[in-house]
Amino acid sequence: MHIFMRRFLLVSMAARDFTSIPAFAWFHVHGRVMDRLRPHEDRTDYWVRAVERFPEERAFLRKKVHAALRADRAQEAEAGLGLLLRRHRLAERDCNLVTGMANLYHREGDEASIRFLVRRFLESLQGTRTYRIAALRLSRLIFAHFPRAEEAGEKRAVRGFAGHLRKMLQKSPAASKPKNLLLRVIEMEHKLAAEFPPALFDTHISPAQCRAFIEIVRARLAAGTPFSFIRVGDGEATCLPYEPHLARFAVADAADRERTWWGKPLDPASRTEMSALVAGAIWDADCIGVPTVSRFLRDIRLEQDDALETGRTGRGLRAALSALENIGQFRPRHLQPPIFTSCHLHQDIGRWNLYSELLNGVGEAVVISCHPGLAEIIEQRFALRVVGNVLVPPRHASLPVIKARISDTRNLPEMIDDVASRLGDLPRGRLVIVGAGYLGKWLAGLAKARGGIVLDLGSIVDYWVGIRTRSYVDLG
Repeated sequence: MHIFMRRFLLVSMAARDFTSIPAFAWFHVHGRVMDRLRPHEDRTDYWVRAVERFPEERAFLRKKVHAALRADRAQEAEAGLGLLLRRHRLAERDCNLVTGMANLYHREGDEASIRFLVRRFLESLQGTRTYRIAALRLSRLIFAHFPRAEEAGEKRAVRGFAGHLRKMLQKSPAASKPKNLLLRVIEMEHKLAAEFPPALFDTHISPAQCRAFIEIVRARLAAGTPFSFIRVGDGEATCLPYEPHLARFAVADAADRERTWWGKPLDPASRTEMSALVAGAIWDADCIGVPTVSRFLRDIRLEQDDALETGRTGRGLRAALSALENIGQFRPRHLQPPIFTSCHLHQDIGRWNLYSELLNGVGEAVVISCHPGLAEIIEQRFALRVVGNVLVPPRHASLPVIKARISDTRNLPEMIDDVASRLGDLPRGRLVIVGAGYLGKWLAGLAKARGGIVLDLGSIVDYWVGIRTRSYVDLG
């Protein structure tokens, strides 16, 4: 595909130089091509120039805000979003821009700006069918930053985010398929919370729930009792059964994920072996992070008959949902009941600036990641001593943004036994921080089996070394 895109770019450049192709079209074509060729580059300035040339073009203004949010350029994002709100009637798809900007405000502790932005955006949609759809899309922000007096205290806490969202869904004009799927996720959360209390599904809006998790981990550390927290996202569907009507996509989806992770798909025998290892670690975990309704809400198209069946990510989320609905088929019965929480807990602890409460004064830690300099950063930031820094290769899709990495050219599946050997007995009685992707789940399970108190923190360690590898909708 990249060869085709390069050729297309050359043709486009020739057309710009030697024909009368309009500058307006040129900005569109050139921007799209560069997005494909160099997806990790900051293109804010490019779209700033496009907006200066064509100030009334809403698409260029959107792209400027999007690029600025991706690059963490808050001033440009804020100015562009303000201009969008003044000049244009926005659409439901602009909720992602609002969420991204709100995340940046939240990082600065600017609650007033969050409320002002959300009100202004929703007021611009008053009287349209899109209004309630947008309110659904922004429900996390509304619930977290607009507490209602009549729901204060215990009643609000008991109903939680899912109960709040259920009421909004019932009043919304969302299409039947997305509405039914979201209600199914809400029901899954309700059943897990009833069977395995306490469930911590509202960490995205509740620092108290994040602190409850921190207390559990700190207690395990104090007692030296082995523990693992492992997260399940759409990617972990590689080791989960697909729903019967989607099973025909399972192998191709797994191969696509493996290309993203490791540059090439595994052979069937290796995939089966790795899947068994990862699944075993997940279902053996003491705390399991799962896709909650807010995660489904982020991707689903509310105004269309979308049930998240047409793409790899959606099918992966559905596989996780199906497994959680049938948890008894996967979780070994002899184990103690697990704690369930959000698969975005690692981000939510960062959202509420609570990592110091989790890690300060822990003593000694072991780190498993692709970042050679992570150990020093953790030591400086959290005042603990890293006694083991086990390095793995970065995922293939992240190679363009990873500046320092191990020299070994093998991918993680090819060297997984060497990594396990280097881990050795380091975990015993110690905190183990893991940021190693899909196979990191198995390494987390292995570290627990060797006596560690293990946290699968995933992409949050990328942010600690200054690399933004996730959507601005998740993290500001």
